[in-house]
Amino acid sequence: MDQNDRYDNEKVLKLLTEANQFFEQNRDYPPYQIGEFLVEFCKLFKQLGKLLYFAFSDVIEKAQVIKDRGNEYNEQTKGIYGIIQIEKQKGLMELNGENNKEILKNKTLPNYQSMARTMLRIIRFFNYLKIMFIDVDTNRNKKFSDICSDAYNEALAPYHTFMVRNAAKAAWLAAPSRTKVFETFAGPNQTDEVAYAAIKKFVNALEPIRLNFWDYYNSNKLTNLP
Repeated sequence: MDQNDRYDNEKVLKLLTEANQFFEQNRDYPPYQIGEFLVEFCKLFKQLGKLLYFAFSDVIEKAQVIKDRGNEYNEQTKGIYGIIQIEKQKGLMELNGENNKEILKNKTLPNYQSMARTMLRIIRFFNYLKIMFIDVDTNRNKKFSDICSDAYNEALAPYHTFMVRNAAKAAWLAAPSRTKVFETFAGPNQTDEVAYAAIKKFVNALEPIRLNFWDYYNSNKLTNLP
């Protein structure tokens, strides 16, 4: 595997730290760091197996949407909340690239995917990550495949079609052992305790981001975007 495709937990933590620092200064989150975090994190799934990576391939696509919208609105705002407010003012929040003509009643922005609906799906993914990693730490004898399945059923399955849910089942059945997860996440030749400490550090870095986004979406009544 190319070195650039390998999961680097320190790089992931650095991106989360930068996002949290940006929030402390601006009360908003930077599109680039959030998008890059998603790209870098999904390298973990890629190393853990093709089916697992495929199950979350849409996260990579959404990461690109986040970075694209950040570049597009860079002169107007530096943060994701700011972009969502602009989309709200322009009536763009529900656009997904397929319903654009129907909603806009014209041919403008035919491929536009909104930051608002994209981030809603990403913060559901954040829920999945929290549930998954807490289960890894709390239930230390539980199979990783069962952990993935339970986290998916709680955090993501309610929003997916029957076909997507069935495809996800195959990914969980192919999930690797806990040992493989630890070697990939914390590095080879590390003790289990080092791996558990790394997991806790990751969860603690992601949690304020997850909570702040949910607070923003609930406060602005954005949780039911299509």
